[in-house]
Amino acid sequence: MRPPKKFTPQKFTSYNGKSDPLTHISHYWQMISLWSRYEALMCKVFPSSLGESRLRWFDRLPAESIYNWKQLSEEFLARFFSNTKIPKEPDTLLGLLKEHEETLRNYARRYWEEYNDLEENVCSEQMAIMSFKHDLRPESKLRQSLTKRRPTALKDLRARIKQYARLVDDQIPIEVASTEQTARNKRRAD
Repeated sequence: MRPPKKFTPQKFTSYNGKSDPLTHISHYWQMISLWSRYEALMCKVFPSSLGESRLRWFDRLPAESIYNWKQLSEEFLARFFSNTKIPKEPDTLLGLLKEHEETLRNYARRYWEEYNDLEENVCSEQMAIMSFKHDLRPESKLRQSLTKRRPTALKDLRARIKQYARLVDDQIPIEVASTEQTARNKRRAD
């Protein structure tokens, strides 16, 4: 099979055998989507997206055992199935608890990373809002605010988090300045 005239080989991220094979197939598909109607080309180029040891798997496939892209991708997924990423359940959000010394920004970052790993449509926005609030310490001013005036959407929750994180950031220089002023006053008194 001769490649189309305008075809230029892509530089693929090599599959390392440890990441999710479905993600690799999706990435490969996106990179070569302009040429997806050429199934033979897709099959011939696929080995260039494999790392060294994964390429050995490909080389060991029996000659003429693959007839189309669907079959090749299914063989690949079957071989590396054990690396498939298991989707997280919504209850993972309920176990995140903000650590005592953890900043609101770091906690929010951790929370959104977990939230983004959930499967689509398994966690409503209201459940996500409720779990974020639940994981804050009871004395948290943000938690008190979320209890008094509940956000109606995730964008509202994100805005409120940003607002409270900014308030905390603004207080840090004041506390530092106050501590420094107290130290200066104490030195003068001595």
